[in-house]
Amino acid sequence: MSASPVFRRSASRAAMHGRRGKIIVMTAFLMTTMMAMIAFSVDVGYMAVTRTEIQICTDAAALAGAAGLVDGSAAAVTQATSYLGKNKVGGQTLTASNATIVTGMWNDTTKVFTAGGDTPNAIKINTSLSNTPLFFGKALNKQSFNTSAQSIATYQPRDIALVLDYSGSMAYDSQFRNMSLIGKSAIEANLLQIWQELGSPTYGTLPFTPLAYGDRNTSKSSVKSKFKLTNVAYPYPDGSWDEYIDYVQDNSYINSAGYRCKYGLMTWVHFQMEKFGSAADSPGFHVTSQQPLTALKDAVDEFLGFLSENSTDDRVAFSLYTASDNTAKLEQALTKTYTLVSDKVQGRQAGHYVGSTNISAGMTKGRLELQNNSRVGVSKLLVLMTDGEANLPTGNTSTDKQKVRDEAALCAAAKIPVVTITVGAGADVDLMQEVADITGGAAFVVPGGQPISQVQEQLEQVFSQVAADRPLKLVQ
Repeated sequence: MSASPVFRRSASRAAMHGRRGKIIVMTAFLMTTMMAMIAFSVDVGYMAVTRTEIQICTDAAALAGAAGLVDGSAAAVTQATSYLGKNKVGGQTLTASNATIVTGMWNDTTKVFTAGGDTPNAIKINTSLSNTPLFFGKALNKQSFNTSAQSIATYQPRDIALVLDYSGSMAYDSQFRNMSLIGKSAIEANLLQIWQELGSPTYGTLPFTPLAYGDRNTSKSSVKSKFKLTNVAYPYPDGSWDEYIDYVQDNSYINSAGYRCKYGLMTWVHFQMEKFGSAADSPGFHVTSQQPLTALKDAVDEFLGFLSENSTDDRVAFSLYTASDNTAKLEQALTKTYTLVSDKVQGRQAGHYVGSTNISAGMTKGRLELQNNSRVGVSKLLVLMTDGEANLPTGNTSTDKQKVRDEAALCAAAKIPVVTITVGAGADVDLMQEVADITGGAAFVVPGGQPISQVQEQLEQVFSQVAADRPLKLVQ
């Protein structure tokens, strides 16, 4: 017997009510689960962002601290601490209480950091942030979380090629040719100093302060007889008393200083240095205070001293221009024994080999030493100093300048920035700025027409800046 229509309708309505109840329960369950998943995703994302923020903050503080190592451990820690608060972490500002900061030595071979040391080259920072609240912590029964980070930063060792101008013009500030820039009395005092550094030699009866005798037509034999030089052997391989007498009677620089036909050891030193400046012709002038060369030498020694005192692990090479073959010479290959570099720098005189200026050849020597012999992973730098204009290898100014630009392009291709230093009124400032721009380096200018003491001070400042401006690197 079939069910009545009324009964069937009642059963259908009951089934529908049952299904609706189940859907409501399931929907409530799914909504709760979905909300929990959303809450979980938000908080997990927030935790990830916070971990990224604390790592960024720690990295920045470590790099800042490494930059401060040049001023000692205390300064490095202070600088690192100050950078902790420059970035927010989870909406909070880190302070010294959130960090442990230690200076020490980083061994790039073993990848090990060792705390301590008199001259640390690295800084290690551990940061932590506790009880950072979560957005939906109560719902997940976890109301906060902890996060931490570690960074080690060090300054990157460098291989540095010094390319220095040893042309004859590096003694011009010791000669009357630059009297309008330096002043007569300063040059006279410098010539006295040079004579004394040569050992205060005496020849015949020549006084140091020049003594007037005769005129431009007075014979050489008469002058030599007057000053008892007739039988005195000339003290250097090149030059002669006859040439010296001609020089005093005819040279325009001597005349402009008021010393024409005035004979003495002052004008003799001037003659020998200007006319026969090479080490082959006049050995021993490297110990004298030829200017601006001596100011450069002293600045280089300050530079090397800084590297030594701060355990930079930098290596230094030294090449000079111009060499005997009219190119350049690598005097010292890359080394961490800075005394070897200093000995070579101090042991050369103005116009040591020849007096000309082959800037591009000097750059080539420095670049090739860096390309062929630099360590893997170090930063490369070429420091180029000049006081004049390129006049080799062709003798055509335009061509020789272009060769300098071409060499700068090769340095740029090899990722070797060039720091240029121009000294004096005769230096080609514009060309050196081009070199710095092409290679991504920097250009420094030490103006002419100022006392040598100021030239030396400014050179030392430039070299100190180059020494201290070390590349920084996160190593962990």
